Amino acid sequence: MEKKVLKLRDIIQMEAELNGYVNQQTGEKVFQGILSQKLPLATKYWLTDLSGKLKKEVDAMSALRDELVKKLGTEKDGMIQIERIVKDEDGNDVINPALIEFEKEYGGLLEQEKEVEFKSIKLSEIANIETSETYPVLFSVLDAE
Repeated sequence: MEKKVLKLRDIIQMEAELNGYVNQQTGEKVFQGILSQKLPLATKYWLTDLSGKLKKEVDAMSALRDELVKKLGTEKDGMIQIERIVKDEDGNDVINPALIEFEKEYGGLLEQEKEVEFKSIKLSEIANIETSETYPVLFSVLDAE
């Protein structure tokens, strides 16, 4: 097993690189994950194992993000959200101070580092994949041999 220290923002990115990304509002698949590609069975097993570990971290970060939105946001049309632009005391449009606070706090969380343990995967194990997608964070942790 190999250990790598990644920023939490990279963990979110790598989880999407493994599983793909679907636009939550439209249901459209935006990005094809590497796990949907034809891979050797053992490689797919270990990438799926890594995906499960990353998913736990992503879910924890999502819960914290949602908690922060509830703390800083306001209810509008039955949903809690943080408006981008609000009116100041003089009626002028300004960037919402709550949005600035959200970006500061959540951005600080995403810069935190976490050690991730996974089976070393050689670049040669995925060398035959033909895809138009790129997987920069995943490629950064592969064993180039």
